[in-house]
Amino acid sequence: MHLDWTTLALQTVNVLILCWLLYRFLYRPILGVMDARRSLIEGQLADAAAAQSRAQTELADLEAQRSGITAERDAVLNAAAARAEALAQERADEADRRAARIIEQARQAAAAEQAAALAGAKRATLELAAAMAGRLLAAAPAGIRAAGWIELIERHLATLSQTERQALVRQLGETGQLRAVTAEALAAEAEAAWRERLAEALGRPVSVDFAVDPTLLGGAELYFPDAILRFSWKDALVGLRAELEKQDAAV
Repeated sequence: MHLDWTTLALQTVNVLILCWLLYRFLYRPILGVMDARRSLIEGQLADAAAAQSRAQTELADLEAQRSGITAERDAVLNAAAARAEALAQERADEADRRAARIIEQARQAAAAEQAAALAGAKRATLELAAAMAGRLLAAAPAGIRAAGWIELIERHLATLSQTERQALVRQLGETGQLRAVTAEALAAEAEAAWRERLAEALGRPVSVDFAVDPTLLGGAELYFPDAILRFSWKDALVGLRAELEKQDAAV
């Protein structure tokens, strides 16, 4: 095989020229395009990363806002629930107070009606007792009725202290005038007996002026100048009525 060095040199020169031309007009532009493309891609990647960062930041802000809104909503709902519960409890308490007032008013009304009915029954009982006493006294002989009341008067005067009895005697003065009121008229002998027994009980002579008051129902009343001694059914019934009214008021 014969090697032609001239041809080889020319071919080598041609290859070098071709390489330079490729480098000059093909490889460098391609590298420039690739560099530009890489720069563009890197810029886009940087922009995308920045956009992603901003998106993440905005997402975090939105999450925070949503968390804040959720917390605020929960707070509002809890406050509304608490307020509703408080209003419900307040209404329930008010209803209980109204019910208690109604029950108390009903109790007081029932108690008042019961007290009024009891007072009426007591008054009716007293009136019935007075009527029965009047009938029983009317059925008894007059002499027995008169003797019974003068004995009651004598026992009362006997229970007085010496000072109290002397105070009554001093009221009679020199005349010894005394007024005796009975539920019915006394016979002459009964009046004489009353004068004697009153004088003995008081320890001095007395002048008795007799009068009649049927409203006494039974018994008698002695009128001194400054004192009255009552021994009648009327006075007893008045005392009982006053005592019952006092008890009713205390209840």
